[in-house]
Amino acid sequence: MKKFIIKSYLFFGLIVLLACTLFLLEESHENTTEYLASMTDKHQRIKDIKKQKMILAGGSNLVFGIDSQQIENEFNIPVINLGLHAKLGLAFILNELKDVAKSKDIIILSIEHLMTVEGDRELQTMTSYYNPFAYKYYHQKDNNWSTQVKMKLDNHHMLFKKIISNTIEKAKNDPVYTRNGLNKYGDGVNHLGLIQKDKLGSKSIIKDNKDEEIRVLNDFYSFAKEKGIEVVFSYGAYEISEYEKNMNALKKVHEKMKQNLNIEMIMNIDDFVYPTSYFYDSVYHLNQKGRSIHTKKMIQKLKSSRVLKNI
Repeated sequence: MKKFIIKSYLFFGLIVLLACTLFLLEESHENTTEYLASMTDKHQRIKDIKKQKMILAGGSNLVFGIDSQQIENEFNIPVINLGLHAKLGLAFILNELKDVAKSKDIIILSIEHLMTVEGDRELQTMTSYYNPFAYKYYHQKDNNWSTQVKMKLDNHHMLFKKIISNTIEKAKNDPVYTRNGLNKYGDGVNHLGLIQKDKLGSKSIIKDNKDEEIRVLNDFYSFAKEKGIEVVFSYGAYEISEYEKNMNALKKVHEKMKQNLNIEMIMNIDDFVYPTSYFYDSVYHLNQKGRSIHTKKMIQKLKSSRVLKNI
């Protein structure tokens, strides 16, 4: 019995020591260069804009594919690129928009074909580690003291994984995927001018059943209309060989969306499909040339939309 008590105290002491160590090693969220922490900067820009604004929302196709300053100059409306990562999921992104968008704002949804509704929980947890306000974007129904405890535990889990990655695996910071690689609009700029990677990432088999996505988008549109917020929908830029591989499924989804989506769609299924040479490291991430061409085409589509044609 005495040995058991001693072991229990030792185990408890070890847990306390580990918790204290994690606390001491926890990095400053304000000064971190972690890519995901750029969400805080994007939200700060939204808070700083006191008038009507245009919000670009979706995954990283927006971060590495749009020149927001050019769109702002064209429409004379402040623009913020809220894009971050497709694997955060559609529900997460729409909940974020409900939190930040105001009456008279214009939302441009630019969604990757591979995006799911639910998203990846580990990435969502890591995002809320750097941006605590983001926790509610994937925990809408439970916001009590037990939720706060769970968030702290999740944060320590993420911190522990990051320490392991940085020390044992000696992970290196990517000069492109860094908070410092984004400009004031929220656009990634450090990849511009770099040569294309040997292999493009984010290749996938696209499912042709998007009924849940359509339902969630229509629910958001009802919310937006009630709040006096305008919304248009677009696909993100897409590499041509991936489009051809998934063409049958994509066309089926597109037809269903045209019939059932309440949000105005500003493009056809192949309008934003580009040659391989226009991409940097992913079938959704454009290089400098691709970004310039895609931004011009996006502006043309926006000008012809019901929402923006009179601006």
